[in-house]
Amino acid sequence: MGFILSPQWLLPLLVAALSTAQDPRSPEPDQDIPEGASTLAFVFDVTGSMYDDLVQVIEGASKILETSLSRPQRPLYNFALVPFHDPEIGPVTITTDPKKFQDELKELYVQGGGDCPEMSVGAIKIALEISLPGSHIYVFTDARSKDYKLAHEVLQLIQQKQSQVVFVLTGDCDDRSHIGYRVYEEIASTSSGQVFHLDKKQVNEVLKWVEEAVQSSKVHLLSTDHSGSEANTWPLPFDPSLKEVTVALSGPAPNIEIRNPQGKLIGSRDGLTELLNIPNSAKVINVKDPQPGMWTIKTSSKGRHSVRISGLSTIDFRAGFSRKPTLDFKMTSSRPVQGIPTFILLNTTGLTHPARPDRLELLSTTGAVLKTLPIRYFPSREPYGIWNITEFMPPDEAFFLRVTGYDRDGFVFQRVSSVSFSSIVPDAPKVQMPARTPGYYLQRGGINCLVDSLIPYTVRFTRDGTRLGVDQLYKESASAEYVIDQVSLKDEGFYECIAINSAGTGRARTFLDVSEPPPAISVLANSTASPGGRALLSCQVVSTVAFPS
Repeated sequence: MGFILSPQWLLPLLVAALSTAQDPRSPEPDQDIPEGASTLAFVFDVTGSMYDDLVQVIEGASKILETSLSRPQRPLYNFALVPFHDPEIGPVTITTDPKKFQDELKELYVQGGGDCPEMSVGAIKIALEISLPGSHIYVFTDARSKDYKLAHEVLQLIQQKQSQVVFVLTGDCDDRSHIGYRVYEEIASTSSGQVFHLDKKQVNEVLKWVEEAVQSSKVHLLSTDHSGSEANTWPLPFDPSLKEVTVALSGPAPNIEIRNPQGKLIGSRDGLTELLNIPNSAKVINVKDPQPGMWTIKTSSKGRHSVRISGLSTIDFRAGFSRKPTLDFKMTSSRPVQGIPTFILLNTTGLTHPARPDRLELLSTTGAVLKTLPIRYFPSREPYGIWNITEFMPPDEAFFLRVTGYDRDGFVFQRVSSVSFSSIVPDAPKVQMPARTPGYYLQRGGINCLVDSLIPYTVRFTRDGTRLGVDQLYKESASAEYVIDQVSLKDEGFYECIAINSAGTGRARTFLDVSEPPPAISVLANSTASPGGRALLSCQVVSTVAFPS
């Protein structure tokens, strides 16, 4: 089957493998990746207790691939398999060949066990790194994570790649309050994924739902998480572009009721299909070709639960954050900076004039509106789908973005970001200076330092603890300089650059090495001499000290 690699050796070898065409685990060339294509990734716990799960996953994967490949629009470009246990991750498979993916699944060998926590978060991290943006990642395990300290890196990758992570748990080490379990909920919440708790024999039920879930043109209508038992009613506008809507609720005693714009409770006779029903864990229902208008969805559960409502539509959006107004997505980042006024750039798809977005809302993870921002309308802008959002101060908590607007026929549409966003917490400034700075006698000199900071900061130069000049204020990363008009020998010595922002202080120092300046040499641009005659070439040397001629 291959060698099992420990985590510290896996990543360097993985990078090499992905860049070598001869390696059997290498992905095929990606020059023909269609727009919107994604990766199906299985992250699988190969401890001995997972044998029953593996048998069902092998069978379910075959059906998922068969269904996906039979669709007119194939959403899956490639397939990834990341097996893990404690203390190892791998070997990793990434391939565009569905048969090879299934063969690698069948070759997995479950063994060992006893030590419950596993290296699951590191395996998820690798799956995100090798997958395409907007991918579907499914984690199969019966244990909480041992490497939960990697969760921060995983959350950053999710926000960058906009991928969804779903957990299929057939165990949790009997402690759902442990941070090793709670990171699963955090990863699922950030990625609009879910945590399903199942018996060993119910894994195939979730895989039947995965068959329907892995589709192109998937959009998000609602994503909320709730810490306790409660019921909520969600009014949602369904626009004509929505070809189907899926409501998924994971939690104890899940219940879903859907009413159409006329207020009628719909059932199987009205086009409602139950995709998953595990009485004390999860419920997923689907409505095809819903009537346009304002629908009402009621959800309830007897404990901690999550609600995800998605659809199939060509209308969607993506967002980027910047500190200055811009129309270039390359100038934006996937996360805002905490405490800094921020602009948002939206790119909508599926809208043509006169359709337009009207407002942008920031939502908490429970669905509450934190802030509403207007979207300025520029009907003549090219391309039409680019929209600026006025500056705002990012909230301290994680948030989703929701766009509400009107299609070309006046129907209201609503879309929610596929992931939640958390602000980057700024660090203290990073300061760099060369170990030695040359200075020349009686010439102008400068002490330079390079400061990297996400937030405004003050720069101060000192020598032997004495402040030099006045403090300088900067709004962003820059190079600061302390100028010496005429360098003398008494200026030689150590200088320190200190940068201070609200997160802390950074400092560096350099040694000003004073010496006589090198000679200045000037020559004539050209000289003339007669053929066979004597030629005289001269140069003028200016120096403050004697020099050998």
